[in-house]
Amino acid sequence: MTRDLLLARLGDGTGLPALPEVLMRLDRELSDPDVDLRRIGELAATDAVLAGQVIRMANSAYYARGGASITSIGPAIQRLGLRALKGLVFALTLPRAFPAGSTFPTRALWRHSLAVAALAGSLCEELSLSLAQKDEAWMGGLIHDIGALALATLAPNEYQHLLDRLTQNATDGIDSEIAEIEREVFGIDHAEFGAIFLRENWRMPDPMPQVAAHHHDLGGMDLPNAGLVSTIHIVHVANGICSGFGAGWNRGCPPGKAFRNSAWDSLGLSLDRVEDLVGRAMSSLDFAETLLAGGQ
Repeated sequence: MTRDLLLARLGDGTGLPALPEVLMRLDRELSDPDVDLRRIGELAATDAVLAGQVIRMANSAYYARGGASITSIGPAIQRLGLRALKGLVFALTLPRAFPAGSTFPTRALWRHSLAVAALAGSLCEELSLSLAQKDEAWMGGLIHDIGALALATLAPNEYQHLLDRLTQNATDGIDSEIAEIEREVFGIDHAEFGAIFLRENWRMPDPMPQVAAHHHDLGGMDLPNAGLVSTIHIVHVANGICSGFGAGWNRGCPPGKAFRNSAWDSLGLSLDRVEDLVGRAMSSLDFAETLLAGGQ
């Protein structure tokens, strides 16, 4: 399928999911400086599956920390906190938007994306960044590969052949990157396609489309502000660490090219922190598994 045909199908939304209504409404409510906790609880309760997932996560070892068991949505939101709630609801809801296909590794992609989101948030803590930037990095990690899902939804056979080729190349010892093969096959890669999908189909404002667009190439000199550059570099590094240590979803990350040194250096991270960050990646993977189990 050609680039032009893919973009035409993207434009008319053929076969692609809409952003779940509960996420749009929740985002609007949480953007209100006078947000009402009761209203948030009522909104979450309109989706019975989501409400059950939130309560289950509030009772998980990650959040409960020995606290009493919770059985209703209000106390669950209080335990989680509004900041954590937004990221958690997106993390629990987005995997339901793209149902698992017969061959595409949908669960593995969400496992990877959730692990990247959690590690990106952890890197923000390591760098003493603001809570707002941590939220941005979390969301960027969650959606950075959504373009691959959109491409695979519109062109499932071609995308499966692409993944088979990556696997065969890895078996043959040939270094190849998924974005390069996507551009060869489709004339567009998942980063660019994901950015267009987020901006035009899901109407997500920047910076999320820009994070998706540049999580591999880092965006060069065209980015508007230092905060966005930092977020993209954090997601890029988190993506590389997770891909290299058990939380990848494809064979398109050549050895030694997990992330660009320039991104690592720009964040001011020391090499003596690598072992600790790998440990955090493993914890992020555990968290991803907990979220995916909570979303079932």
